[in-house]
Amino acid sequence: MIFHHPNRICWASIYPYFHHGAELAARYGTDLRARPIADLFGDEAPPADIVLVQPWFTEDIDRLAQAIARYRARHSSARVIFLDSFAHVDLRFGRALEPLVDLYLRKALFRDRRDFLTPRLGDTNLTEYYMTLYGIPGRVVDRQVPVALLDKLGLIPNFLTAPHLMPQFLGELPDLKGRPIDLHARIATQGTPWYQAMREHAARVTCDLPGIVTTPKDRIGQTRFLEEMRQSKLCWSPFGYGELCWRDIEAYMTGAVLIKPDVSHLDSLPDLYRPHETYLPVRWDFSDFEDVVRNALANPENLRRIALTAFQACRDYLNKGRFVDDCAAHLTVADASIVTDAA
Repeated sequence: MIFHHPNRICWASIYPYFHHGAELAARYGTDLRARPIADLFGDEAPPADIVLVQPWFTEDIDRLAQAIARYRARHSSARVIFLDSFAHVDLRFGRALEPLVDLYLRKALFRDRRDFLTPRLGDTNLTEYYMTLYGIPGRVVDRQVPVALLDKLGLIPNFLTAPHLMPQFLGELPDLKGRPIDLHARIATQGTPWYQAMREHAARVTCDLPGIVTTPKDRIGQTRFLEEMRQSKLCWSPFGYGELCWRDIEAYMTGAVLIKPDVSHLDSLPDLYRPHETYLPVRWDFSDFEDVVRNALANPENLRRIALTAFQACRDYLNKGRFVDDCAAHLTVADASIVTDAA
């Protein structure tokens, strides 16, 4: 049973369970069902062997913890798994949920899991860095993450498994010839103070690059955005409120080589962020951005290699059923009595 919030970010990590439903049933004996997260808060939430809970980050954590505790009291043998769809790389629900969940899954994890225990200026590792860089005042937030939670952490796929992206990697390779745009760099900037300062900085470094054809800055629709990216050699994808972005996967999908602040501090599933193999990293303060862009454009054969390697890495994960393999850690149960009762 999957209790999920109905938006496209959450659905991106729920969809592959249904896309691979037949294979999951054959491998693990699963009978998948999905319900709105609101149903978890009622007294009639149906029983299941395994329950995946995926709220939005604005959900009241105390209310959510109480709902999970009530569910566990009614269905004591259920395995409860938290699916964290949040952009921020932190465990903001961890303190409340650690006693209540068997696994805590995210799209990205710090390679050094103990980094989750560190209090941060503002909110997260990104707020701490950029508030310090731009001199933005704030307070230190301590999530008080239990050490015991670190052993319950695991990965779910990143945005690659969204239903509007998956099929694109199962078709033809992107055409890498005749791309008149050097740098795709449409950067939205409005947001909280640290985010806006960072994104405005990210937009500024794309200006005044003599000899480099760059996209305009104004916002455009999704269809035109992707068409434009298919005409671009490079795609600039600065951080959002978290490190991983839709645009990363869209760049891989369209054959535009991804330029992104270095994410070597993260683990993600699948491993699509391999420096100089699937993307070109830049420093978090963007001080080397122009050098990275010019060096990349000066070596078109290397660009072709990176674009094809990134596309193929995405295709391999989707084409070879690796999502089904990765589900072994949380879809394997020893006792099917709850499903029998529910039936």
